[in-house]
Amino acid sequence: MINEILFFSIVAGIIFLGFGGEIFFKRTGISYYLFLILIGIILGPILNIFPRTPLIPVLGIFASFTLIMILFYSGMDMKIREVIRGSPRTVLQVTIYVISSIFIIGLALHFILKWELIQSLIFGSMVGGETASVVVIPLSRSLRLGQGTITFLTLESILNSIYTIVFYSAFLGMYKTGGTNWIAPIVTIGMNFTIGITLGVILSIVWMFTLKFFRDFKYTYVLTLGLVLITYAVTEELHGSGLVAVLIFGLFLGSSKTVLSRLRQKFDVAELNAQFHKFQGEISFLMETFFFVFLGLVFVIEPSKILSNLVLGVVILGILLMFRFVATKISTRNSELYAGQAHDIFDMCAGCSACHVIDCGAGRRTAACKYVCGIGSICNHSDKCCNHNWLDVSYTKKSQGRKLQLVAKF
Repeated sequence: MINEILFFSIVAGIIFLGFGGEIFFKRTGISYYLFLILIGIILGPILNIFPRTPLIPVLGIFASFTLIMILFYSGMDMKIREVIRGSPRTVLQVTIYVISSIFIIGLALHFILKWELIQSLIFGSMVGGETASVVVIPLSRSLRLGQGTITFLTLESILNSIYTIVFYSAFLGMYKTGGTNWIAPIVTIGMNFTIGITLGVILSIVWMFTLKFFRDFKYTYVLTLGLVLITYAVTEELHGSGLVAVLIFGLFLGSSKTVLSRLRQKFDVAELNAQFHKFQGEISFLMETFFFVFLGLVFVIEPSKILSNLVLGVVILGILLMFRFVATKISTRNSELYAGQAHDIFDMCAGCSACHVIDCGAGRRTAACKYVCGIGSICNHSDKCCNHNWLDVSYTKKSQGRKLQLVAKF
């Protein structure tokens, strides 16, 4: 049993480190998330102050709650017009990247390692195209990126998760039943989006009208958080995407002035929204800080499998980077993103995919694995050269935009 004084001292220390890391990140562009994970590794696997076993069952719930808080905050930061304008390109990007990477990885494992095709596709859906929302969204918000790029990355990371989960479930079902229903994943993805968007829109509008009467009451922010959690739970229960519903809820609530004017309503909740945005930013920061430390607490290193995992990870990483580059070029062509910041879209999510693949080389699919593997060494590029463990990325200015030069070092 951990000492009470020690526990609260550690919690306070983590909060101070998170605050200091945020300042350090804004001044240097170097991510402090990896440092928080290292703190978790020291407190967990090394010093064993927090044993790993009791934490594993909590990780999935904690990760989901953190992501809900982040998505609600991100939605309030977005503009409806930019989301509508960028959605078709985002869907195109995710469709090309995720589907192609899943099937190419699956076929490669089938023909090279002689795995059964359906088993290869199951593994491909585990690592193909995964860009962890809990990492990409906070980083894109903190970096000096345009609002269009942030919106694109946020939507893409959510759609990525939906695609990979749906395909994983579909392939697993085929493996168990022996069926070959290839239409099911497409129908499921469509239902996820439709139900999530519909419930997010309806509940957010209903809540705006409710706030008209509760605006002078205390604790309306806490009550709003309760409705956000209900939105997620109800949507998931109806087999929709709770993540999409929460994002849409935050998007409409943050754009309440525009929404209510379109509905020809004279009242406004903009003042409450400003308070919500401030409080939600604090909550999101707190959840992000503890989440990354939590990842370190449950981190596992298996020395006997490092080499085999690395070799398999390198092969899969090459495939992911290739399709990532192609998908980004196609989806952002003839747009502001292509002219200005398309390289950010490629590099941020490629960095997350890189670490995801190398850590998941053995194919372990646990709640901890999914999020541990999503951590990338990402920094604010500007015009500087960034040297990571696996990637050396440099940018050279051209008269129109920037040319991306990517060299993978292993």
